[in-house]
Amino acid sequence: MRQLLLKIFLFPFAISLSFIFLSGCEKKYDTVIDSAGSAPVISDAKFSLPVINTDTMYVGLVQTSHDVLNIHARASLRVIHPDGKEMIESVNFILGDFQSSFTLCDGTLHDDGVFPDSISDDNTYSGYVDFQIQRVFVGDFFIKLWSKSRTGSESNDFFLPVHIGRFNHAPVISNLIAPDTLYIGNRLSLTLQVADSDGLSDVYEVGYLSLKPDGSYANNGNLILMYDDGIDQPPSGDLVAGDGIYTYTTTVPSDAIAGTYVFTFSAFDQLHITSNTIIHRMTILPRNVIE
Repeated sequence: MRQLLLKIFLFPFAISLSFIFLSGCEKKYDTVIDSAGSAPVISDAKFSLPVINTDTMYVGLVQTSHDVLNIHARASLRVIHPDGKEMIESVNFILGDFQSSFTLCDGTLHDDGVFPDSISDDNTYSGYVDFQIQRVFVGDFFIKLWSKSRTGSESNDFFLPVHIGRFNHAPVISNLIAPDTLYIGNRLSLTLQVADSDGLSDVYEVGYLSLKPDGSYANNGNLILMYDDGIDQPPSGDLVAGDGIYTYTTTVPSDAIAGTYVFTFSAFDQLHITSNTIIHRMTILPRNVIE
């Protein structure tokens, strides 16, 4: 009987202790969850050079495969933290090959209004992505962007593809304007249109070879250069610089050999890739024909 009364007396006290213990455990569990914090939310990832054509980059007058190129690009990422901007610790990027763990460069982005970031505190983080490669370096890579909170939580990752390659295209020449017949002592004027899908800055030189009637070449077999420099006087005679129209002007010398000349026109880019050729035959007549 005494033991029964003791159990009845102690039962409510045991229930109270159990409730307190369970409540304490539940509170500790909540604390663990809260300490992890919320992760940043990212969107609108951008990279300015998804395709890098190293054959359009110049470090000297003549390109070589082992030229060291400085790549200068920009990246941006929109980042929002559910608990406020002050909870964002960093916004990061890595550019490389993530299968082999090869890294070209890494760094952080900022939302401070300092270029390349345009507006401070607009939740868009921007920064430069700079690295060096040799011209022979090609491949497919990714730039990874993500954000980290002050509590250590990280956002999801953005992976943007970056292709580095050599896509050089040969120049194309057209619209040759040249006389069919000319007399010794007359003015010779040649005009040629040049285009290059890699840009006119990729055009290295334009000109022609002149095969004389006696089977020898003028200018010792070297290219006779044409000009796109806007200098309206020989040997250029060009009217507008940088418009892709190349010209050459001269006076047929008195000691020129009369007969048919074969002019072979071509253009070369910075890698010395040759354009198509245009062949033109021109007959030089002696002066006494018109006297």
